Amino acid sequence: MRRIVVRAPACSADIIIYLKGVFRFHAGELQPTEQAEFAFDADRFPFAAAIFESLLTDVGLKILSTREEDNIRVFEVEKL
Repeated sequence: MRRIVVRAPACSADIIIYLKGVFRFHAGELQPTEQAEFAFDADRFPFAAAIFESLLTDVGLKILSTREEDNIRVFEVEKL
């Protein structure tokens, strides 16, 4: 399974728009039913899981599981 590390932008960009773009880009690379993990620094992306779920659903990805590893949030997803 591929792990995609999402880093916060260096500029003061809108984080939600940035995440939409990241998710859209990577969703386009995945094949239907293919799974991947998105890993985020929990401090830089302090949003509720529901926000991530909404953004991922908008690009055709479904959250299978979530977990936290040493202040890193990990979302396992599958392309619909």
